[in-house]
Amino acid sequence: MEKDKPLNNKESVNKPNPIVDRPYFEFNDLKKGQEEHGHFVIRNIGGLYSSFEMFVLEKDPFVKIISSAPQHDNQPDKFPMKVCFEAKAEDWSRRYLNTIIIRIDNEDEKVIVELDTQTKPVNDFAHIIEPGYMRKITSLINKIEKKSSAEISVVTIESLEGKTIEKYSNELFNTWGIGKEDKNNGILFLIDINENKYRIEVGLGLEKLISPDFISSLFNQFDTPYFKVKKFGSGIYKTIGRIADKIYKSSK
Repeated sequence: MEKDKPLNNKESVNKPNPIVDRPYFEFNDLKKGQEEHGHFVIRNIGGLYSSFEMFVLEKDPFVKIISSAPQHDNQPDKFPMKVCFEAKAEDWSRRYLNTIIIRIDNEDEKVIVELDTQTKPVNDFAHIIEPGYMRKITSLINKIEKKSSAEISVVTIESLEGKTIEKYSNELFNTWGIGKEDKNNGILFLIDINENKYRIEVGLGLEKLISPDFISSLFNQFDTPYFKVKKFGSGIYKTIGRIADKIYKSSK
């Protein structure tokens, strides 16, 4: 067919029309450093063309075009073209979005790539938890999930970004989707070091078990005294340990 040949007739009035067979890719629940690969096919269903380019819109390293080549051997033009790309999870607890632009002359087609990474058990963004306690807390949280399916996330931050701790923790809890969807059994322990505030957000499935009174007793017994002397890891570990005991007893 003549439509895929480069433009050699100045009188041609039909514009090129690039299309892809898959305009959207979504990769979910990746681990930090994990890579996923995808591919799509570009076709020109319009008229003749004089130029072609393809590029990643945002300067974000998580998407990289690996290869592009004619889909079939011995075809007279570059289209249909098979394009392979790589998407890499650079960090925990993040959602990435980027666009691959395909441009034939002045006509554009887009391929959107989305990727999100797992929320790891301990996200110490404020860098206040000692390495030894990072391992102990992570191990304990993984054990709780294995035995009860309850998901617990610990997050330390340097600023509430002008929000109340209630609003910040509620938004973070919902954005990350902590807890199994069918059980609503997630717990978020948020510590803000700038305003010296902390909060435990509890999913609906655990609200009766992990009550406000129980949380207050944990804060009074462990977090307030331990955090006051900068023993954050120890305070968090003991708090999560008591929550684990409560969850285990309820399942017997």
